[in-house]
Amino acid sequence: MKYSYEVVKYDKNVLGRVLMQHKPGKLCDTDIHWHEELEFVYMIDGVLNANISGKNIQISNNEFYFCNSEEIHFTSTPDKERVIKYIVVLMSYDYLRPYFPQLEHMQFEIKDSHKPKIKELINKLIDIKESDLNFKELLLNSVLLEIYHYLLEYCVTKKENIYPKNIPENFVYAKKAIEYIGKNYKENITLKDIANLVGLTPTYFSKYFKTITEVSFIKYLNGIRLDYALMDIIYSNETVTNAAINNGFANVKSFIECCKNIYGCTPIEYKKKRSYEIANKK
Repeated sequence: MKYSYEVVKYDKNVLGRVLMQHKPGKLCDTDIHWHEELEFVYMIDGVLNANISGKNIQISNNEFYFCNSEEIHFTSTPDKERVIKYIVVLMSYDYLRPYFPQLEHMQFEIKDSHKPKIKELINKLIDIKESDLNFKELLLNSVLLEIYHYLLEYCVTKKENIYPKNIPENFVYAKKAIEYIGKNYKENITLKDIANLVGLTPTYFSKYFKTITEVSFIKYLNGIRLDYALMDIIYSNETVTNAAINNGFANVKSFIECCKNIYGCTPIEYKKKRSYEIANKK
């Protein structure tokens, strides 16, 4: 069972991250993860299962789910071959802090009465993303600001426990370590560094971390580096060398060996496979 802290990269000049997804279900399954951003996922065509803080939900056409900041969740699809289409809207938690100082002690609750308005606003985002309009970033920001305002005006409630019931009680140490790795994976991180961060001895932390994540600390760290490096190669056309060095690997050889160990192929071979899957959407 893999856990990860996701560092969201924002679109340039946009007050959030707005992603249109159109791909086979098998590419929509995610590991257990969390991030600081608030998240809406709205289904346009298809079905998606989600587990949010231990609660299972399913969304189909014209339905959405919502995750609070740092709420643990993962997704899966019932039909791995069907191509599904949906939009992901990630809202900056940092952006809201200056407007609502009590935010750390609060969360957002989306009631049934709120859903029509939120659907209306998300559909505006979809129309903008799929349009050929000029200055789309400005239009996206205008709608995102409406969503920010609506959340603060109507959806704020007292923060409750957002940890799933099946997460171990001592997960707090792992969560802190995983968040640190997620934010600093490009740096030279050692087991001793992380153990000191969470206040445990290196030996105890090593055993504890493997119990929680089911992999060793170094394998987990390199897995995170690998994921980001492969994304750079696939979506940013980075060279293998740049992807390795820019994402924390000591050298290209260690990057290639890590990819072979986890995916059974080289980074270039992995790129060809994923590019084919995405292009064919089958």
